[in-house]
Amino acid sequence: MFDHDGTSGAYSHVGGDCPTGRVSRISPPSVADPDHPFQVHRSHLQKMELGKSRGSSRLSFVTRLHRRAVMQEFWCASMEEAEVKKNLAAHPGVLNFKEQFTRVDFVDLDGDESYTKIDTHVLLASGEEVLISVKYDEKARRASYLAEVANIAAQCSRDVADRFVVLSRYSFHPAWRDCAEKIHYARRGWDPEADRIVLEAANDLPPRFTLDRLIEASRLDNRGWRAAVRLIGDGDIRKHPLDRFESGLVCEVAA
Repeated sequence: MFDHDGTSGAYSHVGGDCPTGRVSRISPPSVADPDHPFQVHRSHLQKMELGKSRGSSRLSFVTRLHRRAVMQEFWCASMEEAEVKKNLAAHPGVLNFKEQFTRVDFVDLDGDESYTKIDTHVLLASGEEVLISVKYDEKARRASYLAEVANIAAQCSRDVADRFVVLSRYSFHPAWRDCAEKIHYARRGWDPEADRIVLEAANDLPPRFTLDRLIEASRLDNRGWRAAVRLIGDGDIRKHPLDRFESGLVCEVAA
């Protein structure tokens, strides 16, 4: 789905190949109120809107999509959806997403008119928009289901999105999932002063440096480690996407 991030989800381009001048219905998340940084911006959904059966899980997933962003709540119909959102949120190219936000009408493979509500509609920093269907791993790889998605994508207007992707949590490389977990927990904190100090320390180091050296230069110990994870998650400091947060990790400041 994204370059070099260890994601292996199947995807289809939607509609035609012509670029669109659409105005996105999804905006970047609001900046958190510094006086109330843990206030949660509630989902546009009601809990009972989720799921197609009484057995569907309905859980609230809360995260920040950027170290300065407001905490956002997302209702998920399954743990699989919550895990996929966590992995998406860790990508610095993801600006925002909404759950159960977009409806696509289509004619199914049997010729019947139908529609689907998209699990997650993602806005990227590039301006691209991606529709994501979240399924458990076996179904996310099933040829018959991927054919259904390709059929829907072919009928979806480029005024809605650019790509239609099928993902499970296992579409993401294990190292990516491990890093995403750490980014999620580091962002749940709030420490703008530490973020500033660590970024300034990074700018004073040679072009390539280790995470250990950065934390040592910041003199913030655990606060510095959490700030470095947030800065990497946001793309201000870069590492290889599949390198884990561990001793010897090589980093650089983004250009």
